[in-house]
Amino acid sequence: MLTDYIQIFCGSGIDALELKNRLNDISIYPIIKDESKSGNLAGFGIPNYMYSHKVFIHKDQFEDASLFIPEIIKQDKI
Repeated sequence: MLTDYIQIFCGSGIDALELKNRLNDISIYPIIKDESKSGNLAGFGIPNYMYSHKVFIHKDQFEDASLFIPEIIKQDKI
């Protein structure tokens, strides 16, 4: 599955959700992978919660998203 997707962000859950919402506004629907939740469900925790969320988008949507990502980063300092 992840071979068809590109990671565009790694950071806190709040920033990942904000980026997801901004991308949804332009009809791009990312996937958020929460490493801390995955680790907790498996029985061990992730020590660094600040960088435990990864945002992926499909390769076909990367070109469209790359036009808006710098603008999003400037506005919110993600």
